[in-house]
Amino acid sequence: MSALNDTMFSRPQVQATATDLARLRSLVQMAGTEAPGADLFKEEFARLKIVADELAERFVRLGSRVSYRDLSTKRERGVRVVRPEDADADGNWVSVLSPIGAALIGLSAGAIFRWADADGRLRVIKVLDVEA
Repeated sequence: MSALNDTMFSRPQVQATATDLARLRSLVQMAGTEAPGADLFKEEFARLKIVADELAERFVRLGSRVSYRDLSTKRERGVRVVRPEDADADGNWVSVLSPIGAALIGLSAGAIFRWADADGRLRVIKVLDVEA
């Protein structure tokens, strides 16, 4: 799927602080392939640009609250991106190893992200707002 995503979709920049990098690296190492968004998360981790800590409130990090719109369905949703063990569907806490969590991590408000899901279906989301 990586080649498909790389050739069909231009992806926005993804960012992390040095502190984030260590936390995310440990998740990459434990991700395996069983999590539905593990491959996408690994692809996005490899593209991370390290930025200064003072810029951290401008992009999605672990623990961030994010509002986004699915541009295919026009549905808006608010979620918190968390470690896999903290995910809670009832509280809208999504794992960074889920497809939507992997898509959101490192993005800034206004970014549009496209990817093909496991079934080959095009997914397109736009980040509306990011809260630390």
